[in-house]
Amino acid sequence: MNREPISKAVGRRLNEVRERVNGLDPERFGEGGFFVTSVKEVLRDDPADTRSRLSPFSQIQNWAASDTDCLTSLRVLSLHGQKTMPSAPHPPTEQFLKQLNANITARQTVFDLLADRYAWPLNFSFHAEDEVRETLLMRFMTTERARIETSSVAAVHTDDLLLKLNLIAVHACATTDLRFLDALNYYYELLSATLYPESQNAWLLASCFALYARALNSWS
Repeated sequence: MNREPISKAVGRRLNEVRERVNGLDPERFGEGGFFVTSVKEVLRDDPADTRSRLSPFSQIQNWAASDTDCLTSLRVLSLHGQKTMPSAPHPPTEQFLKQLNANITARQTVFDLLADRYAWPLNFSFHAEDEVRETLLMRFMTTERARIETSSVAAVHTDDLLLKLNLIAVHACATTDLRFLDALNYYYELLSATLYPESQNAWLLASCFALYARALNSWS
């Protein structure tokens, strides 16, 4: 693969992401405003230490335990990057996939399902989660994409959408599979630059931008 054209393209997009984040008004995010301000600082345009601030993630070799919940972990990952976590038993995927597909088909929220399983979000990149990733990516780029294109972002469950975007961004930081970066590219263009989600977890938009920038930087 010739990385030079990719490097130039992602470099331009990285600058665009920085500009969009710089334009975010932290006060519009309620209690998440301080976190949004922190993301703006992480994505400041300072090429001298961009590599260290936006280093990629290493794909984990074992399912990891978590010392906190999914949302807290996403804030840590987006601001500070990866850290070493102790190993834990891998929960089987078969029953989880049944629950996930049932909720997706019924158009019910999958937020709690995903947040519970991926208390440490990098577990989404664990090799045994391949079928889960493929299911989410396929639905993300077909059913949910069609709903938003036909109607608006209000046609999908906002919390579900933002959490899925974050998990896909986490994996994009740890893989060379460009489909996940392409999905982020697509949704970056699809979602309005003036979007301020009506959600108690609206700050997930900022964490997604931070993780997206980290994924882009690994290819720049």
